Amino acid sequence: MKSNMVHKVRRKAYGAVKKISCASYSFLLTLYFLFLCFFFSMSRGQEGTAAPVSVTAAADSSHITIGDWFHYTVTVRHLSGVTILWKQNADSLGSCTIVQQDSVSKGESNGVVTEQKSFTLSKYNAGTITIPPFAVGYASTGDTAIHTAESQPITIQVATVAVDTTQGIKDIKPPLGLPWTLREIATYVGILLLVCALAYLIYYYVKKRKQQEKILVEEKPAVPPDVAAIIHLRELEAERVWQRGEVKLFYSKATEILRSYFEGRFGITALEMTTDEIMSQFQDIFIDEKTRKEINAMLTSADFVKFAKFNPSPTDNDEFIPRAIKVVEATKPVVAQETPVRVHSTVNAENPAAGGEGAANV
Repeated sequence: MKSNMVHKVRRKAYGAVKKISCASYSFLLTLYFLFLCFFFSMSRGQEGTAAPVSVTAAADSSHITIGDWFHYTVTVRHLSGVTILWKQNADSLGSCTIVQQDSVSKGESNGVVTEQKSFTLSKYNAGTITIPPFAVGYASTGDTAIHTAESQPITIQVATVAVDTTQGIKDIKPPLGLPWTLREIATYVGILLLVCALAYLIYYYVKKRKQQEKILVEEKPAVPPDVAAIIHLRELEAERVWQRGEVKLFYSKATEILRSYFEGRFGITALEMTTDEIMSQFQDIFIDEKTRKEINAMLTSADFVKFAKFNPSPTDNDEFIPRAIKVVEATKPVVAQETPVRVHSTVNAENPAAGGEGAANV
């Protein structure tokens, strides 16, 4: 009896424990299922909010000396459906000066596109500098909005140049000499040859021209003063100046021809002298008295016409040129010769004046 009671109690206890174990197992299964659901939901949420573009920046050195150049590289990784918009940097990144910037290089591997741009930077102040985050814009396919992604900032230590204060101050080093290249030598030699050739051409041209001028001068001998005077007097007579009422002009031209003849024949500055000064010069020159008086009378009468408004008669006007030619003939140098030669005027060949060959020789 007692054993039956114990057996019943054991059976009830085992049933209770079995019920408790089933409930606990169900509860644990429920908790595990809820945990899995939460984990997958969190993973999906992270995948949905993950940025499609990653930007990293790196410098080839974190410690530089003032004025040194260093390279700063920006790397952008994104999927193939994303377009990257690089901003234009003018001359600086933060407080660093841009010495040079390269174009963007692009590569793709396993559906991931890598774009990279390098900068050569420099800093001219000592201390700790921070290059700010480098920002790029991007747009996804089917999305019109422009998003922004940034890199991490970069810290650079800029040190000054160590100066040994125990040493004296030295002068600036002179410029380094570079050896001459073959191209430079050829260029300078070519320029030198060109200059020499140009100088020779100029010399040859000037020499040739002088020779031609010398030939022309030799072929055209100087006209003796008496011959030139007679030619000019005949030309003035043919112009019929006084017949047109220009008496003063006629006497001015006639006396100017005579004065020019006196300069060439006797070597006196007759064009700049008065009549009295010319006659005073003739006292030291061997001229017969009759010719000297004729010269004085002609120059004096011409002075009256030019300066005193004297109006000579037509006969005086008409005889003035022949009288002047006689003065020239009487004072020209005479050379003994067997056959006389007549000198003809280029204007009026009908009025020849006696001359002598070699009249230019005194």
